[in-house]
Amino acid sequence: MCHPEAVTRLIAEIDTYLARRDGPGIKDVRDGIARSAGEAARRTAKAAPPSCGHLDEALLAMAGADALRGAIEDIRPQLGWVTYDAYPRAKIGERFPRAHAFVTLIGGAGFIPAEDFALGLFLIAPGTLYRDHFHPAPELYVPLTGPHEWRFGAGESWREYPAHAAIWNEPMQVHATLVRRQPFLALYAWTKDVEGVSVVAAAPDWAEIEARL
Repeated sequence: MCHPEAVTRLIAEIDTYLARRDGPGIKDVRDGIARSAGEAARRTAKAAPPSCGHLDEALLAMAGADALRGAIEDIRPQLGWVTYDAYPRAKIGERFPRAHAFVTLIGGAGFIPAEDFALGLFLIAPGTLYRDHFHPAPELYVPLTGPHEWRFGAGESWREYPAHAAIWNEPMQVHATLVRRQPFLALYAWTKDVEGVSVVAAAPDWAEIEARL
């Protein structure tokens, strides 16, 4: 059953949280949230925990965002976590399909309808390489746990980012995420072209990286 007050609280806490952040894409995402204001929360798919596990651990690892964590905890029994199945298994690898999950809050099949905008939560289990990929949608990630590593271009150098550091991916920008000991829990948003499909971008070092995880 959908409890609108829990949905409304979580969306408000996300907007408040983002208002304290700086960087590209923040305004676009907040504008998308604002456009959805006043829409009634709707019933969504049956609630299901993330198949990759680690949500308890990720929420415990959140620091510096207590109000947002509380809002996620309140709505948690309603969340229907799913996996992204558009990647060919031969390209994305055997681990990622079973080591991640996401839930949409605004747009798509989420609680709040929206036009060409999506906002939700994304979870990746420890010891996972989310291989290099790209998509037409401009994308914002704001990790709620960290640090984690990112690179922008197949085979490029990795950069470590702490929790709460916003990551903005321009359309068609190749990017990858490396999750080591701590689970990755993040806010994500696609600000337009949300029907576009993500495509894997081959890199020569995947086997070496995954062998060390």
